Amino acid sequence: MIKNYKISIIVPVYNVGKSIIDFIGSIPNYVDQIIVVDDKCPLGTGKILKKHSQNNEKLEILFNDQNLGVGGTVKRGYESAIKKNSDIIVKIDGDGQMDSDQIIRLVNCIVDGYDYSKGNRFLNTSYIKNYPLERFLGNKFLSLYSKFSTGYWDIFDPINGFTAIKKNKLKELNLDKVDNRYFFETDMLFNLYLLKSTVKDISVNIKYFKDHRQNLNILKETFNFFFKNFHRLLNRVRITYLNNSVRLPGILFSVGISSLLFSVFFGSYNLFIYSMIKKTFIPNSINAICLISFIVGLFTLLFFFKIDINNNPNKKK
Repeated sequence: MIKNYKISIIVPVYNVGKSIIDFIGSIPNYVDQIIVVDDKCPLGTGKILKKHSQNNEKLEILFNDQNLGVGGTVKRGYESAIKKNSDIIVKIDGDGQMDSDQIIRLVNCIVDGYDYSKGNRFLNTSYIKNYPLERFLGNKFLSLYSKFSTGYWDIFDPINGFTAIKKNKLKELNLDKVDNRYFFETDMLFNLYLLKSTVKDISVNIKYFKDHRQNLNILKETFNFFFKNFHRLLNRVRITYLNNSVRLPGILFSVGISSLLFSVFFGSYNLFIYSMIKKTFIPNSINAICLISFIVGLFTLLFFFKIDINNNPNKKK
């Protein structure tokens, strides 16, 4: 407990094994409740921990009957923490990559008044030892892309799973609408935005081991993240700016997207007709229409994003 705040941590485990014993032993004493959720781990991590931690009164081990994914597993842990009336709930992985001594950084952020705090691996460094290059580049791209979908323009490293959340804010969330798989952390930000929650990045250290077992398929998840982020962007604009009353940002976004799509499809259609069928150049009038439509769309969207940046819930802090 810190400043009369009851603290619980959620530890989802999959392909962790015996190292979970030392990790749980490293959890600071101020943590009141440790909830480990075994996501039908093929290594039997939950059973191993249960066998070696029978005297740990803070520890609760939950077992999923089927693999729910990291998001589904964390959500089950969240539900348990809410029932135990925890004030601050921290999520940390059990594979030893995240430093349990840094839990205090995330917790203090919530104590200071933020609704949600999350780790950022890149605040104080641009190099992380043993961090796979493809994941580094993918993270940079997703960090930029997620600003559009979540509305948190000042937040980076969205897929970082080292997080803390205020109980009251967690209870407001409809967890059924949050993704169950690897998109979970980004989807949390999207849903927190809809509640106008305040979020802060906290510098954390993440260790990567050369022999670390990678659970996700990078190629598959790249496409998955791309389409889910685009879907959340459209949903965020619809809910925030178009539902109930049509607001200026919603009009700007609609006009901008429509103009860009028109320029692309109208231009592509005429390019095919004139170059492949008529075997001649596209008339200047058509080129002008496409160019004007593209410029209108581009600048209208830029204006929209300028307004959207100012509507970031963190501007309230």
